[in-house]
Amino acid sequence: MNHDSSKRNRRAVKTAVIYARFSCSKQREASIEDQVRVCHEWCQRNGYAIVAEYSDHAMSGRTDERPDFQRMISNAGESDIVLVYMMDRFSRNEYDAPIYKRELERHGVRLVSALEAIPDSPEGVIYEKLLEGLAACESMKTSVRTKRGMKGNALKCMHNGVKVFGYSFGHDGRYVVNEQEAPLVRECFEHRLNGDSINSIAANLASRGVKTYTGRPCSGTMVCAMLHNEKYIGTYRWGDVEIPNGMPCIVDKETFLSVQGVKGRKVRANESWGTFPLSGKAVCAGCGHNLVGVSGRNHAEVKYEYYRCKHCKLVRPVRADWLESEIASHLREVLSNRKESLRVATLVAKSEKAGEIERRKSRANELLEKAQTGLSNILKAVEEGILAPGTKELIAELEAQRDRAELDLRMIKEERTFSEEDFADFLQCGRSLNDAALLKAFVWQVLVSDEEVTVTLNYENKKGEPEILSLVRPDSVWLPIGKSGRTFMAYSTGVVMIRFQR
Repeated sequence: MNHDSSKRNRRAVKTAVIYARFSCSKQREASIEDQVRVCHEWCQRNGYAIVAEYSDHAMSGRTDERPDFQRMISNAGESDIVLVYMMDRFSRNEYDAPIYKRELERHGVRLVSALEAIPDSPEGVIYEKLLEGLAACESMKTSVRTKRGMKGNALKCMHNGVKVFGYSFGHDGRYVVNEQEAPLVRECFEHRLNGDSINSIAANLASRGVKTYTGRPCSGTMVCAMLHNEKYIGTYRWGDVEIPNGMPCIVDKETFLSVQGVKGRKVRANESWGTFPLSGKAVCAGCGHNLVGVSGRNHAEVKYEYYRCKHCKLVRPVRADWLESEIASHLREVLSNRKESLRVATLVAKSEKAGEIERRKSRANELLEKAQTGLSNILKAVEEGILAPGTKELIAELEAQRDRAELDLRMIKEERTFSEEDFADFLQCGRSLNDAALLKAFVWQVLVSDEEVTVTLNYENKKGEPEILSLVRPDSVWLPIGKSGRTFMAYSTGVVMIRFQR
């Protein structure tokens, strides 16, 4: 006889522990009280003394990660039975239920339902398994209905309980701008555009008391997610649902897209670091790796910034100001030619017309056709007297899909036609942009070797091939030996190298 059995034999009164649970925060708190009350009444009728009560609030029965449930299992043996309101309160998972019931049985404890009279006979085993199966089945059906309802809400751009910093929930279930938080969101984007690091932005917000929705101080993770969240430019997303202009904007699209390409600059005491606009575009011709922007000082403490390959020594570093200004100068020369600017504008117009607009129109027509077909089939079924469960929800979902598709088609039709002349004017005005802006807009790749620099632009030439610019790298010159006994070799591009005298 084991220890648990001997303890129960010494007890004169039959004992029970009560376990209660409700599934989600949307259910009323009183449901726990109701379950416990019914279990107390059952114990009084059947002569059981209650030794403990366990309850899990807003915890799904499909998982066993419930604190009080696990505590009850670990304390198995303190009572003769575990009493639940109904079997589905114990578990709604077809695998968990038999595993944990077996664990209770190992300690001589039975699982009993207060409302379901399960006979203590071989037939009772079948009935109990049936109840477990029904609980698991009902849980799956509830999950399907919930997801279907939430997708219907998403098609109407409703929040579905998803919190986003900068927004609040409106009375109609949609997102509205939170006027206290939205300025902080805009501030994050402004700081990032200025080159501030994500961690420095987060530290600034945390010092001012900004917290996550879980109550923790603002972190780099929160700021990073914020800077990449398309909801701030009005794009609603939930699952596979994506609706442009589905919610109010906090940040304009131009700022959002600009921030995506920003890399935070290094910050060190008494030091000003460059932004290196060709970072990620400049490539080493020797090994194919990206060149990185680095800084160094010569014997006279003059600082130089240059692009260098950290993976090989086959290509000399190149002075950043020479490389950037030379490419920008050639670009301004190209843009000064009206004929060339107009040709670039024509290429962009063709790409836009043949690409994105047609894809959007095709997608909208496809969704509209599916919605209309679905509504037509439901109407035929209703006329024949067939009314399946969930028909109303499905109709609402299809109507929302139809309305959204029709709205998209109207928006595409009403969009302003792309003007090649206007865009050519814009390109020619771009001559006045600073070097960094020109490089960002026009340069796709810069291949650097010791002899030349080959620049591939973001558009094609008349032959349908990528437009190429070629720059010749100047020869190197030697500087005198410094006081430290080192020889400084400086190329006329301005890069400083150090060779030690032996």
